[in-house]
Amino acid sequence: LKHIFGARNRQAATTAANFQMAAFTAVTVPRLRPTLAAPVVSTAQKAPAAKPDIFAQRLGLMGMGMLAGFHMARRPDGRVIVRGRNYEKNIKNKKGPAERKQAKITAKHLRMIVLAVKEGGPDPSTNTMLNRYIKAALKDNLPKDTIDRRIKAFTASKESFEEVEVQGYGPGGAALVIEAMTDNMNRTRGAIKDAFKEVNGEVKNVGDHIFKRTGVIEFEGVPEEKVFEVSMEAGADVEDIITREDGVVEVTTLPSDFHATVTAFEEAGLEPSKSEVQRRVEVEAQLSHEQSYEVMRLLHELEDCDDIGEVHHNAKFADDCELKFGNYGAVVAYATAYKK
Repeated sequence: LKHIFGARNRQAATTAANFQMAAFTAVTVPRLRPTLAAPVVSTAQKAPAAKPDIFAQRLGLMGMGMLAGFHMARRPDGRVIVRGRNYEKNIKNKKGPAERKQAKITAKHLRMIVLAVKEGGPDPSTNTMLNRYIKAALKDNLPKDTIDRRIKAFTASKESFEEVEVQGYGPGGAALVIEAMTDNMNRTRGAIKDAFKEVNGEVKNVGDHIFKRTGVIEFEGVPEEKVFEVSMEAGADVEDIITREDGVVEVTTLPSDFHATVTAFEEAGLEPSKSEVQRRVEVEAQLSHEQSYEVMRLLHELEDCDDIGEVHHNAKFADDCELKFGNYGAVVAYATAYKK
């Protein structure tokens, strides 16, 4: 038995040595070009060929393959690239929210541009509203080619788009106002109603006391006194002028005076950094942890609808509440996400 086990140990050591030599050779030894010298013929008696060790050869080939794989999976700085389920999940978690946010910003700008073209034509030199929306889109890094293609596609096809506003209540009495632009009203309304049903919400009018529509014009790098002076000289109809904590001067107007006020500032040589009509919350809805999760799930479902541009809500979410996703990207139920 001692002899047998000793032989096996020697064979294992030989196999390991072959594996290491093959791996070292695969990485360090370059290929040699064939020479044109005549082969050397030996007259000495050849020793009998040893029986090939198939197991050692397979291990050597496997080692070369592993090293080649690791070599191909390294970045230029030497770090190993690891791929698999965790890699895919991490990339999705890191890039997914950013890509989703950028897609919503792009859709919002294109929607406003199409509305401006519909109302005043495709020429920015004569359509001040379109010119303003194009500038805002360019500030948010929207490519000029994308804007031009969208305007050209809309004017060439004469697409029929309608604006739609749907209101409703989610869990905990959270009020939502959804603004959309669609070429199929039934499809868009149906998708919104289905999203509310998923969380036991209800589509209904929320009233005018929860949100207040306000025109907001912002200026960066300009003193508040200068903005006030220009507004007086231009005769702009403003409700209030304040300087926020971040240093931005904010001018508020009535929605009916918004476009005229922006035009007055522009003609006076004061270019706004941002201008839009917002829905500002007047009454908040404080939600529990579970209600917060369900409203977040509703917002997530609404974001997946391409027709929807803006979603306004008055929900005040509970702390430490975030959506949990399953293996296929679907939001899991609250009971599954937060098991007790």
